[in-house]
Formats: sequence, structure tokens, C-alpha cells
Amino acid sequence: MKFVVNSVKNGGCRLGVMSEFGLHGKKTVDTPMCMLYTRRGSAPHLTADMLKKIQYLPPLAQMSLTNMVEHQETLEAFKEGIGKFANMKDYIVYMALHDPATEVMSGQNDTATVGVWTKSGKVKMDVDMFMRVQEAFKPDIYQALSDGDTDLKAAKKRTNKSVTRTLSYLDQILERLPKSEILKDAALFGVIEGGNSMFERCRSARETGSRNVAGFVIEGFHTQGPKTEFFKMSDIKDILKQTVDCLPDDKPRLMHAALPPDQVLEAIELGLDILDSSYPYLVTERGAALVFNFIHKANPENMNGNKIVQKGWEIDLNDKRYFEDFGPLLEGCSCYTCKNFSRAYINHLRNTSELLGSVLLMIHNFQHYFHYFEAIREALADDKYEQLKTHINRQNLGNNS
Repeated sequence: MKFVVNSVKNGGCRLGVMSEFGLHGKKTVDTPMCMLYTRRGSAPHLTADMLKKIQYLPPLAQMSLTNMVEHQETLEAFKEGIGKFANMKDYIVYMALHDPATEVMSGQNDTATVGVWTKSGKVKMDVDMFMRVQEAFKPDIYQALSDGDTDLKAAKKRTNKSVTRTLSYLDQILERLPKSEILKDAALFGVIEGGNSMFERCRSARETGSRNVAGFVIEGFHTQGPKTEFFKMSDIKDILKQTVDCLPDDKPRLMHAALPPDQVLEAIELGLDILDSSYPYLVTERGAALVFNFIHKANPENMNGNKIVQKGWEIDLNDKRYFEDFGPLLEGCSCYTCKNFSRAYINHLRNTSELLGSVLLMIHNFQHYFHYFEAIREALADDKYEQLKTHINRQNLGNNS
């Protein structure tokens, strides 16, 4: 895999391009970008045909071992990889260790294994098992085995262990890779750990950056799951900036978290290139629709921040106030849901527990979130990022979180 940073703007925002992927050598990915979040290989609530109704879909789909490791034997027998098996063959597949929308249980890792929780319970995964699973799944990009069991309250001894273990796992993987014909073209992302310790973060970054990896996953600031919606990038601003300064510039940086619109901008300003779309999934799960407004070509008057149609990021479609609201989820939205259905109808679907309600919300929330990332890239390229940031922050004044 190849990564080129074309320009750095507004402090640390990096406009770049990823290319030369193993099974998808002709595809390119513009950064900063957001991966398509999946559960067990599929977009939540959506069939492959319904997924095609979404505009601005990214070419990169995120899967996780947490949801997929139980299918190892099936994938070994199938022999053609998880992309084709899950009807996602047109996507560049990134295989994460844990599901970013599910909190990772603490105290499950040791010097030899990492605890991965599946529907059937805990799987203790060592490096040998990790390599067999990756060879069965055949991803284009995959996260190295890691001990991310820390957060901002982690003790010094724990953060030291997380870095030491993660580096040990990485070295064992790199030792085995020359023997794997299957993974020779897949991109391995090393993992940066260290909790809240500046020293351990820099040690992890320098040591991992000196290894033969294609990119970096920065984790260990939180234990993933819904709580990361309330995670503030400002709480890790100094330590993250110091960490990325220790990393080579020519490799992409990825972080897992369910980030609202304002936190997305802060993450990008701190030099992150790849984020995930677990946030719109969690919004869908609570029966809400994303309605924040951003700069894009359809609304040029918004470039001066003069028109804000909504305070806060979302509206709750379970609320009885939408019982007779026959407007779309978001005025001007071009998604399939907004063009064909009303707030009142989705309110009815939610209050009668119809599965279609989640389907229609997922279509809208995914498209809106992915469109936002396209707007961010356009704003950076057109030197209008500060207007976008001001516009987003004004809407946040009405956000209780």
C-alpha cells in the first residue's frame, strides 16, 4: 500500500491519497476519510441492494475480528476471503481487532494472548491464531494484535505493559509474515499504545514507526463503545500531537471511535487520516436522525455561517412531536429516505417497532455522515475549512453532550 500526503492545512489537517491495495490495486482512497462500519461483514440493517442506495459511500469497509473470528473455519474452506464471502467484494477491506461500537471488557489480555469477545464468549487469541484468522479472511489492510486495555485513568505500570506487549505481538507477526504467501500483499497497521503517558506514547510511536508497517492505529485512550460519543479530543490534544510527531509522515494514521461532527474536525486537525462510521450506527440504534448542517455545494449561503437549521446533531424520531410532521428527516437531503419518506412515517415505524424504521434511518445517517467527510475534504482543498468549523461549532451550542 502507498500513501501520499499532498498538503497539510489548518494546523495538522492532511489531504492525502491511499493507493496500491493488494486485491484492489486500481482503487484509491482520499483522506481524511471515514470507513464504512459493518457488523459481521454487513452494513447494519442493510442488504447489499439497500446499501447501494447510499451516496458518497467510501471505498473502504471496516470489519472486526470480534464479530467474525467464529467464522474462521468457514472462511478457510471458502478460500476466497471475507470480502467475497460477505458480498463486499467491491470494497477494500480493513480488519480491526475489536468492534468500535462495542465496549471492550477490561482485564482480558496477557503476555501471550488478547481476549476477543464473540457471541459465544471470550476467545484467547495468540499470534499463531491471529495469523491463521487473517489468512482465512484475506483482508486488504489489517490491524496488528494489540493490548489496548487502557484509558486516560490507566496506571503507569499498566500503560508500560500495554506498549511492551503490543510491540512483542507486532514483532512476532513480522517474523511470521515472510512465510505467508496469502498476506504478502496485505497492509499491516502497527498499533500505538500508552494510555495517558507521554513517555510510553512516544516510545510506542518511535518503536512501531521503526518497524515495517504500512500505517498506524492509535488506540488505548478509551475502551471503545457508545461512551466514545462523549470522548473529547481536547482531553488528549497535547499527548496525541506529541505522539504523531514521533511517527513518519508518509504513513496513514487511524483511530477507532464514535465521533460526533465537532470531534471529527478536532481529530483531523490533530493529524488523523482515517476514522470509522460507528457514530451514525449508534445514532440509528437509538432511533435518531442526523440533521447537522455543513458547507456543501447545494447550500453555498452556508459558507458564511448565516443559515443554521438545527441546534445539535440529531433529532429523536421516537418523540411524539413528529407524529404529524410530514417533512423529510432533513430538508434538502438527497438520500433515499428523505426523498421518499416523512418524519411522521418513521416516527410510526419506531413506535410500532417495525424493522424498516432502522433501515431508513441507517440509510440517511450513513449518507449524511459520509457526505460530511466529502465536505471536509472540499473545504480543506478550497481553503474554507475555518468557515466549516465555525458553522459546525455554532450548531454545537444546542448540543447537550
